[in-house]
Amino acid sequence: MPGIDRIKPEQDRLPLLSIQNIHKSFGYKQVLKGVSFDLFGGQMTLLAGRNGAGKSTLIKILAGLMRPSQGDLRFNDSALNDVADKYRKSFGLITHQTLFYDDLTAKENLLFFGKLRKIKNLKSRIEQVLVKTGLQRVADLHVKAFSTGMGKRLNIARVMLSQPSVLYLDEPYSGLDLDSIVMLNGYLEDFKQKGGAVLLISHQIDACYDKCDQVALLMNGRVDQIQSTSLLNQEDLQRRFQSEQPEL
Repeated sequence: MPGIDRIKPEQDRLPLLSIQNIHKSFGYKQVLKGVSFDLFGGQMTLLAGRNGAGKSTLIKILAGLMRPSQGDLRFNDSALNDVADKYRKSFGLITHQTLFYDDLTAKENLLFFGKLRKIKNLKSRIEQVLVKTGLQRVADLHVKAFSTGMGKRLNIARVMLSQPSVLYLDEPYSGLDLDSIVMLNGYLEDFKQKGGAVLLISHQIDACYDKCDQVALLMNGRVDQIQSTSLLNQEDLQRRFQSEQPEL
């Protein structure tokens, strides 16, 4: 992306997460070819790219669901291998799959998750997140009876319960109605103000662009530069994205 300047953070500010030269191959297919950028507290980064560009693969690597073929991650300026347990407790993940137990109620699922995370004051915390996500009236309903939107809300409640410092969101707006989008955006804004870092994948750019601080454009397996949303508006992003030609 010629002509775009890389964002330069304050010199005395360390990233919460530093992504360094991440590669991922599946057989002979190279999906990620050296992805590098930083996530800072108090910022939301929109990861944009075509279908198949490797966005979901990258988030799976960051969430420990997949190993990179090459590259390193640093959390709070420490090598990830040195702080693996702390890192696992410090990030939240929302993907297309909610990964709940269908035969348990919403409250039972949150209770199970909270006990795994050893969350303090668990029962009162569960009541709080159910209210914040508007699920208090269906707390005792089995998850198999939930709509897609209700499942997404429960996923958001689970993230709220764990109080992470880094959030990875893969199409979090999919299946949400307008009220749910407003609720999610309110949570993300509060999360940023408290110093959290967010990495967001979404095709619904109109729902989140004004909440994002920077855009990382993933093309042909690389993120070459990052652009501030204050300098690149949504229409410019769409034109620049469409002008990029994928490698064959």
